[in-house]
Amino acid sequence: MYFNHAYQKTLINTGSGSNPGGVANFFTTAGAATTAIPAGRVAVVSSLNTTGIPGGLAANIVIDTSVALAKTIQQLPMIYLAQGSINTVDKLGPFAGGYQESVKTKGINPKYVSRFFRVDPSCPVNEIASVCLCEGAEAQCGTSYYLRIDVKGSPALRFLTHNAYRTYASNNICCPADPTASTAVDAMQIQASWAWQIARDPIMSNFILPVLTWNSGGGTTTFNVSAWYAANPTLTDVQLYATLTNADASDAVTDGTYEYTGNNFTSENQVYEAGVSTEACIKLVGSYVDTQFGTCSFHPQDFYELAPVKIYPSLTDQQGDPCVDQIFCTSYDEYGVQGSGYGHKLLRDAILFRRYMQEQYVYDPRLREVMNQDQVYNYIVGTSFYTTYGILHSVPRFNNPTSTFDNDQYLVTIVMPPAADCSGNSDVTTFETWMNAYLVAAGNGVQLEVLA
Repeated sequence: MYFNHAYQKTLINTGSGSNPGGVANFFTTAGAATTAIPAGRVAVVSSLNTTGIPGGLAANIVIDTSVALAKTIQQLPMIYLAQGSINTVDKLGPFAGGYQESVKTKGINPKYVSRFFRVDPSCPVNEIASVCLCEGAEAQCGTSYYLRIDVKGSPALRFLTHNAYRTYASNNICCPADPTASTAVDAMQIQASWAWQIARDPIMSNFILPVLTWNSGGGTTTFNVSAWYAANPTLTDVQLYATLTNADASDAVTDGTYEYTGNNFTSENQVYEAGVSTEACIKLVGSYVDTQFGTCSFHPQDFYELAPVKIYPSLTDQQGDPCVDQIFCTSYDEYGVQGSGYGHKLLRDAILFRRYMQEQYVYDPRLREVMNQDQVYNYIVGTSFYTTYGILHSVPRFNNPTSTFDNDQYLVTIVMPPAADCSGNSDVTTFETWMNAYLVAAGNGVQLEVLA
């Protein structure tokens, strides 16, 4: 190989992209011709005619990979993969035809396979930063507390062309007239003030979901301030605090109307009691959702997000100095992680591969419909999660005119049916077992790798 790259081929084995959680399966009707492979299904096919030896096979017939390998390497020296065409018409115009011919890879010699792997999808994780009262500290009346929040990363840069930041000052709670009375105030009043300001902020509310949490003895209770503000846009932070503490005034806590259970949070729906409830915190949950275009106006160069929102809270004084003693402490419950295995990339890979086959993709949606190019959207959905198989193999050039042994490298990607959710996968154990056995029969030490 002159270069370490590989020619990429993308085969679709989803059957239907609109069938999340569907049964993953290769086409395994033994002896069938490649013309019998259904649309959007992949089959393993014999590449060479070995009928001249006992137990040999004819060329170009489907191999049943749902059962154990029953052939020697002499009887099945080479295979290729074939995918049923997803095109619904075979001919466009009076001259161009053959669009319903099955899609085939180069011959795969098991001796020249260098990697065989499966890539499972992974779930996205919201960034969650917590701001809680430090142990042993207490908030004081007559003081404003300043929470600065920096939002960084690709979502902020694309939305604003710069990183976002904002400083929120809590309400200055008046001290009692009696000089002997306690000057301590409930920290939840301060946290509720911050949360209310974030929820009504026209910019920061696009990036952060403020959630108040506490423990009244039965476990963690969560309160979605954004949902509460959306239902009560005329109420203030003082009324928000009253909602948390007064079950008679509002059943919003006890009936779970505004509970937040995302990111593995569980809510006990217990009313907040000042001086009794513990672990009072404000959770800043990264929650940016980018604008997505539908298939009608889809363009392969459309942007899709690859990075999560990053949240950096800090406590400052009135001058913005964070290097002062504070009574509130910050920590992270979860660090933001972008999910993987989305159909966005696979859809673009499939379009690129079809272009290599001279099936040009046009950007005009009307012309695309006329040329039967919208079918790919029925098999790969951008927002779904997919498991993929990869076979990296080489095709030697024995007749290279330069007299230098050379070979081309190919990476075949097989897109499996979408998982029911990001934590699942659509692996085919029988295919993995068959392929591993085939590689062993060829004396190749390569076996399945599972990646995520």
